[in-house]
Amino acid sequence: MKIINIVCSGDLLQAIPFQRLEELAPDSYKYDPEQYHGAYILISGGKVTLYRSGKYIIYGLKSLDQIDGAYQEFLSIIAPIIDCAAASDPASAPKVQNIVGMEDFGIPINLSRFVIAEGMEQVEYEPEQFPGIVYRGEMGTALLFSSGKVIFPGFKDVETMEAFAADLKEKVDRI
Repeated sequence: MKIINIVCSGDLLQAIPFQRLEELAPDSYKYDPEQYHGAYILISGGKVTLYRSGKYIIYGLKSLDQIDGAYQEFLSIIAPIIDCAAASDPASAPKVQNIVGMEDFGIPINLSRFVIAEGMEQVEYEPEQFPGIVYRGEMGTALLFSSGKVIFPGFKDVETMEAFAADLKEKVDRI
């Protein structure tokens, strides 16, 4: 299983003075209030969207091991304009909201046969609209493509995603 995106969110427990953003290094953020009301903080492994309320979203990470480092890098960038003591409160730490994984089952998937085998209750398949199947199982959702590649969006932990992938692979092998 290859993780292709992790999204975390949290709250710095303080309002952010956006008027002070220009005190930050110019290449460390992007803020255009005419485009969007949040500021983008650029970190090495992804991006952070920061809101005036102090809430933030970290995204673009590829490993759970990157979360703490990304958060610390984010804090070091915005340190000149925030109360770092409040931001170090454990309640402000990022929490995983969404993990997206990808697996290559290594065999072509006959999408029509999969739809017939699984029935229409758990499957959405409209080839004129989308070239894959949206499969909604008990543990989560998967997007299956005839190439054998499968996307697993919306998981909170890797273990559940991997167990779901293993169950789905068995179903694909049976058709």
